[in-house]
Parts: sequence; structure tokens; C-alpha cells
Amino acid sequence: MATIKGTGMELKVSQNRSSRTLMVGYILLFLATLGLDQTTKFHAQQQFMSWSHETDLRSYRGDSRRVMTLGTSPTLAFEKGLSRDAVSDNWLDFHLTYVRNPGAAWGSFANAPEKLRLWLFYGVTVFVSGMIIYLFKNSHPGQRMARTALVLVLAGAAGNFVDRLLLKYVIDWLHFHWQIFGWEYSFPVFNWADVSINVGIGLM
Repeated sequence: MATIKGTGMELKVSQNRSSRTLMVGYILLFLATLGLDQTTKFHAQQQFMSWSHETDLRSYRGDSRRVMTLGTSPTLAFEKGLSRDAVSDNWLDFHLTYVRNPGAAWGSFANAPEKLRLWLFYGVTVFVSGMIIYLFKNSHPGQRMARTALVLVLAGAAGNFVDRLLLKYVIDWLHFHWQIFGWEYSFPVFNWADVSINVGIGLM
């Protein structure tokens, strides 16, 4: 009996250690995601913001830099001095483009009065963050995928919340533009926090 009892205690200690290790991992994932988001936004602001008004946050000029192209896009053709005939039927452009987004996803609510807009975003972010923390605390420790997803969503929400709190706008800098089978679309510029949120939702 003593052996069985001792084995049970050892198993419990081992489970506690594993649980603590996982918790440290979740915290590190949160901090790494938040840190990467803020670092890349700072870099985008330093490298691609060419002009900004002293008081009007909506008055600015942001640059764009093509990083990668699959096929021959109009932008690539222009850079290489090629004719319009050289443009591929299907192409994909990836740019680093500095954009200030005073609204939510895809710029929604961007034209709402500033005080209403900011406090609406503050309230929604705090509420959603509280719900995520509640779901995390009440989830089973074995639900690692679900917990990882919640941490990623929380980190993304925190990244954009920091922007709104300090800058009153969100910095976006990742931009895809494509033409596929005649469908040309310039995807709204986004950031690493948005990637984290969408990956988290996808995992859930």
C-alpha cells in the first residue's frame, strides 16, 4: 500500500510540474507574440512613415516597399521597365506598407467620433480579454490546443490595444495584392497581432 501511495504522490508532483511548465510556456508565447507585434510595428513606423502631421493623426504619408512577387505583377513590370504585355495573368505581390488604422478590422468605425471610437474599442477589448482569461482558467489543462489558441487571440488583442492606448490608432504594415483568374484584389493592410488573432481562431 505504501508503494501505491508513494507512486500516486510522485504522479501528482509530476503532473503539477508539467502543468507549471505548460503555464510558463503559455506566458512566454503571449509575451513573444506581443513583443514581436510591437517590435515590427515600431520598425514599420521608423522605416516606412515618411511624414506625419504634428497634431492630426490622420494626416501622414506612409511608404510601401515590394518584398516578393509570384509571377509578374504591374508593380514588378514597372520597376523593371517592362511593358504592360509582360504582366502575368496570375500574380501575387507582397508589400510592406505603412498604414494608420484608427478603426477596427478593415477600418470599420474609423470615422466615428474619436472619444466614442476609442472608449468603444477599450471596452470591447477589456471585455473580450476578460472572457478569454475566464475560458482559459476554466478549460482543462489537457486542452493544449484550445489553450494555445486562446493565448494567441489574447496576445493579438493586447497588441492592438497597446497601439490604441499609446497612439490612438493601430499600425498596419503587411499588404497582399493579387490577381487570380481575373480577380484582382488588394487585401486590407494588417499586422502581426491580426495574424495571431486569426491563427488562434483557426486553431479553435
